Order: sequence, then structure tokens, then C-alpha cells
Amino acid sequence: MIKFIRFFNRFTTVVTLTVILVSAVFVIPGLAGIRPYIVRSGSMEPVIHTGSVAFINHQDKEPQPGDIVTYRLTGPSGQETLVTHRVVRVRGGIYTTRGDANQTEDLAPVFRKQLVGTYLYQIPYAGYLMAGMNRKTALAVLVWLVLLNGSSMAMGWAAKDPSPRNLP
Repeated sequence: MIKFIRFFNRFTTVVTLTVILVSAVFVIPGLAGIRPYIVRSGSMEPVIHTGSVAFINHQDKEPQPGDIVTYRLTGPSGQETLVTHRVVRVRGGIYTTRGDANQTEDLAPVFRKQLVGTYLYQIPYAGYLMAGMNRKTALAVLVWLVLLNGSSMAMGWAAKDPSPRNLP
């Protein structure tokens, strides 16, 4: 039984530290204005992969040709979409962009006010995990971690004092 408790305690520690580390990777860059976005199409393959999480620097809105930017594109119905493409040309605050996997430049010019920021790096496949996360899922993970750690602590305390207690 003691071996199981030790294994369970180590397992709990590894799971907890992994969740903290993964959370930190997504939260800490936000303190510097760097936000994660899920890549949903392959227009920037092979540089940025579908299913990746791309980190965009919201502070950098002065891209040069060759930089990869994320910008807002408003459709005919008024719905806003985020697009991440490479800047091909800049003229007077108007950007011409193109996805690396696309054969032609984007038809619509991109204006400075549409820019969200400049691409920094990606975490491949992490977007598939993030796509399933919402507040309820995050709360469930947090509750699960608290229960897991509580069980681990209780088992550790029980293992330290294995003698039966005399109850009145």
C-alpha cells in the first residue's frame, strides 16, 4: 500500500506541475502583450501549421515586407475573421498580404487599423487542445486537480500514522 501511495503522490505532482507549466506557457506571454490564436487553415503552411497555436505580438503594429501579421477582416455579413498572412508590400500604411501556401496575393488591402499584431512563434498541434477548452472545461480541470491533490495529501497523512484510532 505504501508503494501505491508514493506512486500516487508522484503522479499527482507530475500532473499538477504539467498543468501549471502548460498554463504558464499560455498566460505569461500575455503580460507582454503576446496573445495565442488557434490556426484553423493551412494558408501559411509550411511555416505555420494548421492546428498550431500562433503567438501574436499585439505591441508590434509596424510590420515590414516579409513579416507575418494577423489582421481583422470583416465579411459582407459584418462578421469579423482573423487572418494571419505574410506582408508582401507596404505603401502608405496599406499592406498587401499573401498566405505562403497561396499562389496569389490577397485581393483586399490591409489597413493599419486592421492589424492585430505580428507573428512571433507557434506551438504545433496545441490548437487542437485549446479548441476544446472553455470556462467549464478549465473549471473541471481545476476541480480535478484540487481533488487529486487533496486525495494525495490524505493518503500521505494516512500512511504516516497507520495505527487504528480508538474512537469513543
